[in-house]
Amino acid sequence: MTRISHVCGLYYAVPGQHKVDRHYLPQVSLSVNTKIVSSTSRTTLTQTFVNPKSDPIPELRYTFPLYDGVSVVGFVCTINDDRVIHGVVKERSEARKTYKAAVDRGESAGLLEQLPNASDVFTTTFGRIPANATLKVEITYLGELKHDAEVDGIRFTIPTSIAPRYGNYPGELLQPSSSTTSAVGTGISAVVDVEMPEGSNVKNVQSPSHPISVTLGNTSAGAASGADMSLQKASATLAMSTTELGDDFVLQVVATNFGRPMAVLETHPTLPNHRALMATLVPKFNLPSSKPEIVFLCDRSGSMGGEYTIPNLKKALHVFLKSLPVGVKFNICSFGDHHEFLFKDGSRTYDQSSLAEAARYVDTFAADFGGTDIYKPMKSVLKKRHADMDLEVFLLTDGEIWDQNLLFGLLNEQVAESKGRVRVFSLGIGNYVSHALIEGVAAAGNGFSQSVGDKENMNSKVVRMLKASLTPHVIDYTLDVKYGQDEAAAGTATESDDDFEIVEKVMDALVIDVQEAAEKEDSQKPISLYDESANPDVEMTDASLDTAAGGKYSHAPPVSEPKILQAPFKIPPLFPFNRTSVYLLLSPETIQKQPKSVVLRGTSPHGPVELEIPVTVLADKSETIHQLAARKAVKELEEGRGWIFHARDAPDPETLQLKEKYPGRFSDMVEREAVRLGVTYQVGGKWCSFVAVEADKSKDLEEKDSSTAEIVQASDSPPSSSPVTARRNMMGLGRGGAFRHRMITMKDLSGPVPPPPPAPAGGNRRARASHPLPPGTTSEQGFSATSTTKLMRLSTGGAARHRRYAGLKRSSDEAENEDSDGSAGEEREGKRPVDKADAASMSDEEKLNLLVAWQGFSGSWKWDEKLVLLLGLQKGVEVPKDVSGGGAIGLEVVATAMVLVYLGGVLGGLRDEWEMLADKAMEWLEGEVGQSGRSVEEFLEGVRGFMVREGVKV
Repeated sequence: MTRISHVCGLYYAVPGQHKVDRHYLPQVSLSVNTKIVSSTSRTTLTQTFVNPKSDPIPELRYTFPLYDGVSVVGFVCTINDDRVIHGVVKERSEARKTYKAAVDRGESAGLLEQLPNASDVFTTTFGRIPANATLKVEITYLGELKHDAEVDGIRFTIPTSIAPRYGNYPGELLQPSSSTTSAVGTGISAVVDVEMPEGSNVKNVQSPSHPISVTLGNTSAGAASGADMSLQKASATLAMSTTELGDDFVLQVVATNFGRPMAVLETHPTLPNHRALMATLVPKFNLPSSKPEIVFLCDRSGSMGGEYTIPNLKKALHVFLKSLPVGVKFNICSFGDHHEFLFKDGSRTYDQSSLAEAARYVDTFAADFGGTDIYKPMKSVLKKRHADMDLEVFLLTDGEIWDQNLLFGLLNEQVAESKGRVRVFSLGIGNYVSHALIEGVAAAGNGFSQSVGDKENMNSKVVRMLKASLTPHVIDYTLDVKYGQDEAAAGTATESDDDFEIVEKVMDALVIDVQEAAEKEDSQKPISLYDESANPDVEMTDASLDTAAGGKYSHAPPVSEPKILQAPFKIPPLFPFNRTSVYLLLSPETIQKQPKSVVLRGTSPHGPVELEIPVTVLADKSETIHQLAARKAVKELEEGRGWIFHARDAPDPETLQLKEKYPGRFSDMVEREAVRLGVTYQVGGKWCSFVAVEADKSKDLEEKDSSTAEIVQASDSPPSSSPVTARRNMMGLGRGGAFRHRMITMKDLSGPVPPPPPAPAGGNRRARASHPLPPGTTSEQGFSATSTTKLMRLSTGGAARHRRYAGLKRSSDEAENEDSDGSAGEEREGKRPVDKADAASMSDEEKLNLLVAWQGFSGSWKWDEKLVLLLGLQKGVEVPKDVSGGGAIGLEVVATAMVLVYLGGVLGGLRDEWEMLADKAMEWLEGEVGQSGRSVEEFLEGVRGFMVREGVKV
């Protein structure tokens, strides 16, 4: 049985007695359709799952990897072949809000996110899956293919976990019923069509991982349509009767003249005057070899314990050691949860004795170093290097770590400090390699990466990597765009003008416009520092600030789009047998002429290097190169590199870079730029997600909301009340001031809730109503709320089942990450209630301290037994269905509302201490409750009534 570290599959969470159990839905079919054009690929993964249950499933989750660096450009979900929902890219939190709102309306929805700490792992979440439904998921992504040094061709990889790996499921694997499988096939089908550019013929297509059938001379689509045969085309097919892929599927394509330099210009089909250029080549040059220091950093952690992994590591090392040239210095560092060096006092000169000692050391290798920690040994290697020599580091690993960004940051810093004298190469060993790690390490370390499967030959690959490490360091590559004359000018040009050309330098585009908030004019009327009519609880807002993504980036100075955006921003060293591609996004501000060529220049220790590549203009408009360029630029930003890290707001080279001028806000400027690229070019990433909702219904809802939402104005309420102030007064959390509150008492709860008064004709839609206090109540009694209400369209879903506490719907975060957001404060607070009497003995300050410790980052509180006891309820209390909306409102929402009621009704004397955290909780609650068709006021009244019935004096 193959070792597994993660089982991939579609599952829903079921709370068990001591842990959360996963119930997996059966995957009944998987198809992969890929089109390779030159060195790029477009792949559509189509997976079909079934819900064998006779009940709807509130939420499904599915975590899986894709090859690192791919650009996810499409996300489509089809339910029962009659409901199709298409995904669009939004800022991550905005996408989650859109998804949540659709689910709360009772609609099916999908969310595709990249995990924050691993760029090659994605999570899909599906809400409201009907009973016995068939769910088809299509994910489309673009990729830039690696050059495989073993065969001198391109390498295309489909990671294992798009299908479940072999092994025992960590939960129950449900079986499809006959009714749900009759309409779908079984097994895996993969078709890869290959088309090479003119002048390049396909020589061979092979897979070192799986048996395939190959057709040379045509693609599958061409064969079906009767297209002419061509030596530039080929097709490969994989067919398996099981939906378990086992190992990564690897395809190698070898073609003639494939490494020749090529530059292609593409025009965007929908963005006016936006163009993208791709320059790609496999370098071919000869320069005298250098004599550097070489250190082999070898993974000996427990994850390397597969049948072939350590033997392959030892085999690679022996080839490396025997191939080292005389004159270099070398060392070996083994690592796991600790690390050790072969030569403790530093690298030694390569000679017969040091080689023999190293060979004996390698023969002792085993997977006996425990866990995997690459950061500390990498830091030690860089610290021990000889400062007067170039350093070449070879990382040999299966790459099973999660703290990748920490390692990338170390390499970014050390490579910059060494002024390019450090390079890091990575060799991924085994069938479960993390491509995100080995690719990221190589990119940050100015090297390149290769990977080798369990049963692949690696000798040529290893030797070519070593040859590359011995090439001289060239660190100042630049790319310029050269324009010729346009056709009109060419017709009138004189002989002396024939050589006239325009050149745009990418580096010149780094001077961008940064707009800080405008200075107020001196002539403006001064603001009084003591205004009796001022309300300190009114939050003043600046209408000029950026409100995108909920105002998340409003405090960061706006940055203009660069005239030319190059990705990667710093062109990496060029190595023989390794493909290098550079992209340019040309904004409308660039010269609106056709580029004639691009010129690549650099400086080596032996003289300048240069290559001019003519540009081919694509006849048809497309967005493929745009999306590949945008994804590469976004990935650089995610890994702490990219154009904005070098940008200035003035041409003077002495001017501070943006990261130096705005150190406190620069990280938000980086994230905002990544979001801009993701949304503009519709590519997913760390800060952007795909969200798919039922478009017609969501559009109808927006129109209905905008036409029916009415908020009544109180005669004495200030028209400029901020959302924070409005929330405080709705909840009774404000200090009074100009607002009058209606106190909710037991008498109010004995009958139906009175409706709000009608809106006066022509009234302000954003103002609020107020009611006088009922007789016999004061401003300090009970928990207050205004009569404000917003007319909401009722949910049309109707799929939610009525549930009591034990079966109430939980959010995915609740079910899987009970304490993942830092809200469980019991470790920080020693005293916590173990029963109702214990809670009653606590002081108000002790209770508030616990509530503060337990509040999550979003402002909410999770439903928890200790929280229930602290609020004065009995252990195991059940939430009635009139409060939960028949199960449509989750426990986390109920718990948060209970805390807010408790704060206002019991801990009112500590209002100054809790009012701002209550604002945060109220904002979160409005977002959760608002789309369920109920007003927040109505929901809070219901929660308060429930608590009163349970004996809590609020």
